[in-house]
Amino acid sequence: MEQKEVILDVQHLQTYFLGGDKKHRTEMRASDDLSYQVHKGEFVAIVGESGSGKSVSALSVMGLIPYPPGLVVGGKILFHGKDLVRCTDEEIQAIRGSKISMIFQEPSTALNPVITIGKQIAETIRIHDRKISKKDAMARAVELLDKVNIPNPEVRAKQYPFELSDGMQQRAMIAMAMSCNPEILICDEPTTALDVTVQAQVLEQLNALRQEFDTALILITHNLGVVARYADSVKVVYGGKIVEEGDPTHIFENPHHPYTLGLIRAVPRLDLPRSFGLHTIPGDPPDMSKIPPNACAFAARCQYATEECSCQRPPLEEIEPGHFCACFHKDQTDKERSELV
Repeated sequence: MEQKEVILDVQHLQTYFLGGDKKHRTEMRASDDLSYQVHKGEFVAIVGESGSGKSVSALSVMGLIPYPPGLVVGGKILFHGKDLVRCTDEEIQAIRGSKISMIFQEPSTALNPVITIGKQIAETIRIHDRKISKKDAMARAVELLDKVNIPNPEVRAKQYPFELSDGMQQRAMIAMAMSCNPEILICDEPTTALDVTVQAQVLEQLNALRQEFDTALILITHNLGVVARYADSVKVVYGGKIVEEGDPTHIFENPHHPYTLGLIRAVPRLDLPRSFGLHTIPGDPPDMSKIPPNACAFAARCQYATEECSCQRPPLEEIEPGHFCACFHKDQTDKERSELV
């Protein structure tokens, strides 16, 4: 398949949250030398545990890191070659919502409870298109609600968020995010609060819209089943850094990083006997304010870790075409890989 142009290029992103006082400053490295690219129309999945730095990387792209205490201290976020890190608030505002949109986890908190659904979508349209009339913007809002398969869109447009189910609220958020035909749509755990059936419907809708409008989609999730079905490219993030990346075949059929293996083994399987039990990754996600910058963040939880891992950060290296892994002991995980079959 011919690869399309790169529209987003994140280079060595460093997003820190600063704390403490003048005598004892602390730095929590939420994104720590994070790099990846997104091509036009591509479905990119960023996976990892809660606290791994997935959402912070997305908020950095959107220019939504709260300061204080958060701050992008290094790296570049290039959108069509323009560095968003160095843009003014006005320049970011012009891009946010029109060129790059985002859907958040909880639609009930993202939607304004005292404004009707249709009006909220219409307002988003008019912010980025001053020439459109209120009437035409509302007509466009109804059209978008219909596009995301909300029944009776004319009626729903006049309703408030609390009058819609969770699934319909999330569809309304998708309609709002797509209202200005963005080039990139970032979805931060968009199905977390939904039941399994509605999750599938929402994801099918997102993928259909991506294909129809050739919109690049960045899905932040811990649901590996979703990733295996839809993604073109997978980035496994731990400690604010990509530890393994490749296409779904690389990640699910030939994983090399111990953390990736742990995530896959933690997914319940119906084809195994009950005696197999549930696999867990020992320990907790790292406190990046306490781990040395030059150490492997996963070392404390890794069965293969050696002294080298605690004093040197492994580089992200290509192990086969298009498949990258950052681990000194990636060749020692053969036994675990064989158990996945």
